[in-house]
Amino acid sequence: MYHCNASACSPWSDLTSTPLPGAVPVEEFPPHLYDRVVCELGKGHDGNCADRVGELSPEAQLWVLWDDSRFTYAVLRPCCMSDPTVDPVEREPCTLFAGHAPGHSWQFTDMLHG
Repeated sequence: MYHCNASACSPWSDLTSTPLPGAVPVEEFPPHLYDRVVCELGKGHDGNCADRVGELSPEAQLWVLWDDSRFTYAVLRPCCMSDPTVDPVEREPCTLFAGHAPGHSWQFTDMLHG
C-alpha cells in the first residue's frame, strides 16, 4: 500500500512570505507549517486528505484536512491499532487518527511524503 502524498499549498504559507515587525522568527516553527501539506492517508482514499500537524496530548492530535482549496483543522484521537503480526514488545501504534481511511501506517511500503 502507498501513501496518497497529495499535496497542497497551505493557507498560511502566504502569511510567512512577508515578516511582520516583532514576529517570532520562522526557524522556531516546523517548516511544514509554512510550506505545503502532504496527505498521510492511503493512496486512493475517499474524502478529505489529511496531514498531521502535531500532538496535543497522548489522546489528541491536531490534523489539517483539505479538499481542493478548503482547509479545516481537527483535533482527533489517535488510531492506536498495532500490527498483530509483530512481537508485542516491538509493536508501534498506527500514526494516523482513529477512523481513518483503510490502511494503517505500518502497512505503507513507500516513504512518507516521498
